[in-house]
Amino acid sequence: MRAPLIILIAVCFSSALKADYVKVSRDAVIRAEGNSSATIIERVEAGTLLPLLSNELIGTGYLKVTTPLGKTGFIYKSWVRIIKGDIPAETITPQTTNELTTSGNLEVHVINVGQGDAIIIRCPDGNHEMLIDAAELNAGFRYPGSQTEFRNYISAFQQENNPIEVAISTHPHSDHIAGMSWVLSEYQVSLYVDNGMKNTSGTYGSLEQKIIDANINRKQLNDSVIPDIDFCPREDVNARILRPAGYDEEGMDPNDYSVIVRVDYGGSSFLFTGDAEREMEHKLMNDPETAALLDVDFLKVGHHGSHSSSDTTFLNVVTPTIAAISCGAETVGTNVSHKHPRMVTVNNLIPYLGQRNGMETSLEAYNRSSGKWEVVSSKAALYITNNDGDMIFLSDGSEIWRRGDR
Repeated sequence: MRAPLIILIAVCFSSALKADYVKVSRDAVIRAEGNSSATIIERVEAGTLLPLLSNELIGTGYLKVTTPLGKTGFIYKSWVRIIKGDIPAETITPQTTNELTTSGNLEVHVINVGQGDAIIIRCPDGNHEMLIDAAELNAGFRYPGSQTEFRNYISAFQQENNPIEVAISTHPHSDHIAGMSWVLSEYQVSLYVDNGMKNTSGTYGSLEQKIIDANINRKQLNDSVIPDIDFCPREDVNARILRPAGYDEEGMDPNDYSVIVRVDYGGSSFLFTGDAEREMEHKLMNDPETAALLDVDFLKVGHHGSHSSSDTTFLNVVTPTIAAISCGAETVGTNVSHKHPRMVTVNNLIPYLGQRNGMETSLEAYNRSSGKWEVVSSKAALYITNNDGDMIFLSDGSEIWRRGDR
């Protein structure tokens, strides 16, 4: 009986040596504790393999790992994939980065913050950025996890000693401004722009107080002069705000008071429309100065893909080949009632768009006529955060594509 006992002990001991690990799915940060405000101790690149010290989630959703430099730290769960077993010996190499990297392309990061907007754009030089909106509140019925995702993403993307040249709040709704006070606290922001419209919410009040206390350089769209938002020093990159005639008419809905931004890099062009709805879209088309600037390659679809935006009249002028929608899951937070994206908007967009590298994908949209969520299968280059997650779009000054599609 002695030999089988030895074998059993050996098997158990061998199993005990096995340790799970995680594979980092995107450039990320490792923190000293399991929360988004803890000190960043290391930065790691996508593809890095890290020993997992515990499968138990810590704090606000962090996993305990060993860093490439041998420290104990915490990485956010959404940034990694847990893999059973030991790390393959040939892949155990430190992959840590504390330097800014650049692809040499213009980068547009559409962050998956649920029912809200948060977009950060990086100049091809890798060292100048513009932020458009700052996600929703985590609290209550708003959108759980929105701020956590936003702060974690920005912390991994933007080192604290690297200023953000321009930060824009398109309009004062909480799903666009909730994280802006944090941004103004964590980073030096050279210019802050908003539409000039006030709001009675506590979120807006806190942001206003932060702007005053920190003496932030602020420009508003109801000023006589349209602010200059050229965040990138390269001559082949241009960013501008489109303010049509009648923009500040009394009684306009805050959504239709959104700051509209166009960015050009060489021969490629992007349009970011905040929550602009049909009234604002038609003002843009009816003003000759702004109408001439609407024909672009990439459209960040207005108002989270609502039926109140992106009608065919507007799309006939914009003619996008790539479109992105930022919205929440159908059963979570405020999107339970908003029901974004809408089927009519998806159907309006598809005929204009190019293809997703020839691949068909399935997405869900709410059909107002049937009162049901329905599946759409298409090869169109329509990307939705609740289906595609975080999205990085790249431009070399000629073409635009999503990272991973080529």
